[in-house]
Amino acid sequence: MANQIMTVLEGHVTADKWAALIDGFAQMVDRTPQDLMATYLAQSTADPTLWRTVGIWASQPAFDAFRTAVVTPPPLALFLSLGVQPTLSLFEIKA
Repeated sequence: MANQIMTVLEGHVTADKWAALIDGFAQMVDRTPQDLMATYLAQSTADPTLWRTVGIWASQPAFDAFRTAVVTPPPLALFLSLGVQPTLSLFEIKA
């Protein structure tokens, strides 16, 4: 069985856009793909302008299939709509 994949999309969001980020994320969660097992929006306690979306995918093939099926993934579109260019990191879950 393939290991799950964790995606982390990270960007700095100004305080005046926090409500839009939270609302946009809540709307996005209502339309998550089947192979996205869990998704979270987290704000740094050390730097409140630093936000992350975290997604847990069933497998690398499931994540890859999603990426090829959409032009712009919803979490990326959300950050971009707020004028933020986030960075993406991928992790393989081992335990």
